[in-house]
Amino acid sequence: MITYYITKSISCLLLVLVMLTSCHGQVKPLGQNEPTVSPIEQAKIPRPQGPNKDVRIVTCMEDTAGNVWFGTLGEGLFKYDGKSFVHYGVEQGLNSNYIYSILQDKTGTIWVGTNKELNRFNSKQFTSTPIVLGNNNLTVANSSGQTKSPIENTVWCMMQDRNRTIWFGTDDGIFCYDGNVFTRFLDAQFLNNKDHLQLKGIFSILEAKNGSLWFAECAGEGIARLDGHTLATVIPYREIGRTDRIIADQQDNLWFATAFKGIGKYDGKTYTPNIFNDPDPNGAFNILADAKGNLWFDTPTGLGFYNGKTRHLFTEIAGTSTRDFMPLLVDKVGNIWFSGKGMSLYKYDGKTLINYSE
Repeated sequence: MITYYITKSISCLLLVLVMLTSCHGQVKPLGQNEPTVSPIEQAKIPRPQGPNKDVRIVTCMEDTAGNVWFGTLGEGLFKYDGKSFVHYGVEQGLNSNYIYSILQDKTGTIWVGTNKELNRFNSKQFTSTPIVLGNNNLTVANSSGQTKSPIENTVWCMMQDRNRTIWFGTDDGIFCYDGNVFTRFLDAQFLNNKDHLQLKGIFSILEAKNGSLWFAECAGEGIARLDGHTLATVIPYREIGRTDRIIADQQDNLWFATAFKGIGKYDGKTYTPNIFNDPDPNGAFNILADAKGNLWFDTPTGLGFYNGKTRHLFTEIAGTSTRDFMPLLVDKVGNIWFSGKGMSLYKYDGKTLINYSE
């Protein structure tokens, strides 16, 4: 959500990384929570300012203007415009400095998921945006039908599908936003929930090329797929364990970064755990694919690089002894961004590794 993460109890102890048209609820209007302090601009990512000196960047997103946004676990949010970093925290309107997911939707709005639900950025300021169903502005119903304060639900991941519906994976299940209102996915009348899934603790959501949706659930239900109107388990939890990221490669195979079983692969028929036969399969928290189809992922012994035939360690490619790398993003021009403990941030352009941290 990427031991890199903090722990959080949902049904089991979670170690984080660590994000349909019939969806409906209500959003507080923009313009609330006016920021009282101007954001700080600086040349590089600063060292941790809080008590946790091992804190790191755990999520990353490039917007349509080419700005790269970095979310941290305790140090807030940073925006890089190619020249300098601007810091946003609770002083600038965020509801928390613990950032787990970032998304820019097709209207240009930037969403930030924290341990206290959602924020929206309207190009000037952040506004706390609780996931509220119906006309209830004070409480939100969770997937068990109970009500709770909306500020306590962590948003682990976000994804906008081809129909422009935004999907939010949270501790309390999956919620959808159609541009006007929120609904709880499992309440959809069309849904055939074949295995009676609860979908709590969703760390990753993927829309496949054929339109099916895949969900990585971390409370014991494994990997589920929504195919048409049918929701069902595809890979049981006992086979895959906690999964932090799902991606698809150019051949439509699915790849999974799992916390305890290494990198897994699903070819449409068979799931293979720990496909690279790592002697220590613990600690895979993210996986990316670049434009050439190469895969990048973290391992206990260093950053993994797979070209479709052979797996290497990044230390062998870049000539660096640094092992504490987690891949964050492949940007529009092909640069690979990595994070490390202590707010370390690097960019690799295929030849040179550049340090962007103090």
